Amino acid sequence: MSSRIRLAIGLAIAIVTLPNLARLDGQEQYDRTTLIPAKTLAAIANEVSGAQALNHVIDIAGYERDRRASEYGEGLPREAEVVASIAREAGLSAVAILRPAGEPRLQWDGEEGELWIEEPIASRRLLTRYRDVAATLAPNSLTTEVTANLVFVGRGDREADYEGKDVKGKIVLGWGSLGAIHGLAVTRYGAAGAISYGVSSGKPIDRPDQIAWGSIGTFPPDGEKTGLSRASWFGFNLSHRMGLQLVDLLDKGTVRLRAKVRASQYPVQLPTVTATIPGDGSLAATGKDEVVFVAHLFEGATKQGANDNTSGVAVQLEIARAWIALVRSGALPAPRRTIRFLWVPEISGTMAYLREHREEALRMLAAINMDMVGANQTLHRNSANLAYTPFSLPSFVNDVGAQFVEWVGDTNREKVHNRRIAYAFQNPMTDPRGSQDPFRFSVEKFYGATDNQPFVDYNPRIPTISFDNWPDIAYHTSEDSPSVLDATQMKRMAFIGLAIAHVLATATAADAPAIASLSAAFGQRRLGDYLSIAMMRMAEAATAEALQAAYKEALANVRWSYWRETGQVRSAMVLTAGDARLTERVEAIADAMAAGETVDRKRVEAAYLGRAAAIGAPPALRPVLTPDEQAASRLVPAMKPVDPSAAPRFGGPRGRGSQGPPPPLTGYYASEARSLADGTRSILDIHGAISTEFGPVPLERVMAYFRTLEKAGSLTISDTGSHRP
Repeated sequence: MSSRIRLAIGLAIAIVTLPNLARLDGQEQYDRTTLIPAKTLAAIANEVSGAQALNHVIDIAGYERDRRASEYGEGLPREAEVVASIAREAGLSAVAILRPAGEPRLQWDGEEGELWIEEPIASRRLLTRYRDVAATLAPNSLTTEVTANLVFVGRGDREADYEGKDVKGKIVLGWGSLGAIHGLAVTRYGAAGAISYGVSSGKPIDRPDQIAWGSIGTFPPDGEKTGLSRASWFGFNLSHRMGLQLVDLLDKGTVRLRAKVRASQYPVQLPTVTATIPGDGSLAATGKDEVVFVAHLFEGATKQGANDNTSGVAVQLEIARAWIALVRSGALPAPRRTIRFLWVPEISGTMAYLREHREEALRMLAAINMDMVGANQTLHRNSANLAYTPFSLPSFVNDVGAQFVEWVGDTNREKVHNRRIAYAFQNPMTDPRGSQDPFRFSVEKFYGATDNQPFVDYNPRIPTISFDNWPDIAYHTSEDSPSVLDATQMKRMAFIGLAIAHVLATATAADAPAIASLSAAFGQRRLGDYLSIAMMRMAEAATAEALQAAYKEALANVRWSYWRETGQVRSAMVLTAGDARLTERVEAIADAMAAGETVDRKRVEAAYLGRAAAIGAPPALRPVLTPDEQAASRLVPAMKPVDPSAAPRFGGPRGRGSQGPPPPLTGYYASEARSLADGTRSILDIHGAISTEFGPVPLERVMAYFRTLEKAGSLTISDTGSHRP
């Protein structure tokens, strides 16, 4: 046994036996411990308030509303001013409302929108009104007043829905996507307008009065020259109940509707609100002396909801207030690293901030994103989710986050072996204004499409974890209001966020081995999961060819899962600040974990031989590469340098809505393939890594994807001329 491995084992034992939490008697002892002592955990839990966070949601903008004209142009959106005011009252420093560089862009703004039933006379009434429910009027609708007959076209988002129907000059009703209905009915078939009562995001029809967000395209600059009418350029979103009422009326005879819309355009440049809890300066020399919280305050200029995402902003405001109060009371030490808060326009605001504050960005140790974190779990039938950093960006921050998520979940549920404590949680973390629900959670692979994406796409990449609640019954609908939130859930998320950031903000070089050991412990669990997946794929193989393919995948799975997990342990070296002794200790922990790769390969080999015997396949322990695999092993792609200010490259080489065949790889497969193409790995290597992360993908698709990027000039591919194992 090497000295490094012996050192790692000793460190792991020491960490496990630390009295981090006060032990309880018998079966009532906590099953988990954390890097924070029990007394400190209790102080944080007692200070953070879900009720305060919920109040912030109500104060800021807990519903979609009609924005005032004064908030555009040189004015400021109301919620930015409210957030800045709350931040100042909490005692935060350097509170500022910042506008990004560049010229403002014109933004649609609805001012009035009414939809009336005119005929039959007996049913004449106001059906819906923008002033009452902002979601009902489709963004990009133009000022108009139209009275026309109604025609039902089923879904309305397919050409087949219009066969045999005369919709010219009529208002069209369907239950598909409003944008698609309007695009077909108005622009192609000459309808007078469009209405949808579709259910948002594939949710079941169990909230019949919910109105989903739906928009239409902008009126083309040459629209009138091509025969389009500005009077028909409007759309309304209705609830499912409203839509069925109209369908019922149509079954009985003619229905005429009157639509009245007034809308304008205003210049807008949505701001970012920023504030800090200053660090004490003791870690400035490390070059990594900032920890960042980010949450989007704006999702477009006119969209706003309680859970999406005033909840994330409000929880972070409560984290800030509670942190300052805990420091003032002496329950927490002042942070060594500065805690920076960014409340931004989603994604675009984060990108702009990183672009315009590069010196700060280079000092960021890690970031924590919160997007939709206040939902009532019973009402939404959901869980709180922690999304890790991408596979290509291993970071100990993942495990610092997971330990507190698991601790809250473990101590806020009833356990059968603790029945004698009378149906109680071991460490109840509930709010007087909230539920008494247990905490349901999930720890997930990377998911972007929110404000963690710009951080992990930045150059250099910044490890960022992200929190959300999913599913969400009110997502992008009229019902995303404070009524769907839970103060208990918000309290728990504030606790988790503060605990994570406290560890990150106070960690010194001396803490690096303990944090590395934490990652090693969590990584060992994940390695078991990776191995079980590989074993099951071999167990399913029914032919010699399929078994050989599954065997190769299993070996690649072992290789790349160990690459990821040892990299996650080694990432703690960023904390050692060049201290050779502590760096060696972290390396020893990583080496001890890496020693398991040989054992797991032998397990894979034994399983392969067993399955080969079972199906009568001739065994071949030394995998033979196919000609395509040999070719891929010689080719080494390297992405060309990207400007730090460039947009995230998530989603593949072609953007949404573009024409042509789909790219060979999309989504996270594409994103990770690009991230791994650093000039050191072959295409075969990258294929093995992304297959380990997301599941098997054909090698020819990976090859075609890189050839597509090469043709587009995004990367170079070098042929080494020889097979690379």
